[in-house]
Amino acid sequence: MEKAINIKTSDYSQASKISKKNKYDLFIENLNFSYFGLISMTILIGSIIGGIAAAIILGNEAPIWELGLCAAVSMANNTAAIGQAPTKWVFNLFVLSIFVNILMIVMNLF
Repeated sequence: MEKAINIKTSDYSQASKISKKNKYDLFIENLNFSYFGLISMTILIGSIIGGIAAAIILGNEAPIWELGLCAAVSMANNTAAIGQAPTKWVFNLFVLSIFVNILMIVMNLF
């Protein structure tokens, strides 16, 4: 019989045997170790990228919906972090915020 893999361990040598969903769960569980560090970094980095995106959008005189989208995802990220949502929510909203804000920056630079 195949040996069961303990998801709670941080042994990445067995990571190739784990499905992608389980790798993601393992990564999220490892982020729980430094939850308040994660919160502070997502607020800091998310706000900086959101502010840069907002400045570029306003400087480019883009449609107002772009600024609204930029502000909405940045505020969702900050709200989840300040409200101490579960780690998965904080991380996923952070990734969404960074993705949307980078996309807005690129759209308005070219």
